[in-house]
Amino acid sequence: MAGEKEPAEAATAYEDELRRFFQLTEGQVPRFDLIILGLGEDGHTASLFPGSSALEEKEHLVATAYVERLKAHRLTITLPVINAAAQVSFLVSGESKSAILKALLGRDSDAAQYPAGKINPPTGELTWFITQDTGGGLVAC
Repeated sequence: MAGEKEPAEAATAYEDELRRFFQLTEGQVPRFDLIILGLGEDGHTASLFPGSSALEEKEHLVATAYVERLKAHRLTITLPVINAAAQVSFLVSGESKSAILKALLGRDSDAAQYPAGKINPPTGELTWFITQDTGGGLVAC
């Protein structure tokens, strides 16, 4: 993604590139073999932040949103693209992410309230790689 360009222009250009590379027709979504994601303390992933309009995007492959707390525009692939992947893996480290991780993976939480909780590839695999300091209170399975 050309983050140095005007956000809407950059999003359109990258979406066009994805459509060409994957030879997609209108309405199709690419299927990546692997998407590796991180996790923010607020539950964001990719550049899908809580409250962002990009979370609601269903037609485009790439979206842009202004993130007020960062005072910046961000570009991201959309949830339909991430969830179409064959394998989605989260790499999570740091004690500061422990609380959000427990909320996302806990049995009693409403994980879907967080952007990372919306990652659930219906025909792919979802794997979490977690450092010990992050997942200290979780039971391995």
